[in-house]
Amino acid sequence: MTFGRGQRAFRGKAAMNREPASSSEELQATGVEGESSAPSRGRSADGNRRGPGKPVGAVAAAASVLRALNACERPLNASEVARATGLHRGTAYNILRTLQAEGFVSYDERTRSYSVSLHILELAYGVLRRSGLMDLARPLMHAVSDTHGVSVYLAKVLGPSSLLLLDWVGSSFRTDLYATIGRQYVGPAGASGVIMAAFGSVGDVELEAMFSRVSWYEKPSFDEFSARVREAKQSGFAVDHGCMFQGITLVSVPVLSPAWELLLILTAAGHSHDLNGDAVGPLSRAMQSAARRLSESVPLLRLG
Repeated sequence: MTFGRGQRAFRGKAAMNREPASSSEELQATGVEGESSAPSRGRSADGNRRGPGKPVGAVAAAASVLRALNACERPLNASEVARATGLHRGTAYNILRTLQAEGFVSYDERTRSYSVSLHILELAYGVLRRSGLMDLARPLMHAVSDTHGVSVYLAKVLGPSSLLLLDWVGSSFRTDLYATIGRQYVGPAGASGVIMAAFGSVGDVELEAMFSRVSWYEKPSFDEFSARVREAKQSGFAVDHGCMFQGITLVSVPVLSPAWELLLILTAAGHSHDLNGDAVGPLSRAMQSAARRLSESVPLLRLG
């Protein structure tokens, strides 16, 4: 795998998929060159989050291209990327070719389409390794898994209805054959969804709208779900007995910041016939103990 070939690698691939490049006027119109349409100082390209300094239009445009490719289940051509991001077609094409030259995007000559390269996993792994999270979380997860005979999943909360799987242990059992690190899950669903609702900041109206869009094996009514949320707020954990996945019991606990912000969710999964009423109690206490250890270490971790 090679990164940083730069302009030489770009020229070496120029014969592939020739499409008209954008003019300087197009680049200026999208904020990629110049400053006429760049976001105001201290505000990012989406116009909401504040940050230090002035955002760079070219970087923001490249980030939007990567997000568009990642959000789609299939590769996209330059025109489709342009429509998804609101960029001029020539601008989108130039960004795609540059990202390809730098190793972040793959190109299929047969379909003339682009997708995020697997090489980007190198960056993702580096982020996890340097965060310190895995060094702390893995021993705790293995301890719960070995003691209680369950699989344990660690997910980062991305928003009110989204989780990103960071790690899991317990190879003898998986709730989902497609469970892979880096996969994003939509919520609120299952025990982790109850925790998201109980310790998040979403109002009832928005929560009910999100709940209506997710699938369960045996989906409870929203009133039943709300009752589980209230119970989780009191107990500090949530249990799902076979409603999310047939024959599988899930136990989820929150990992909170010092300001009580929901950052991570730990979930244990096992066969329902093994996790009866007597087994859930000790498992939930072990999960809460692990979550407290993680919460206490949050100030030392890089969880950006």
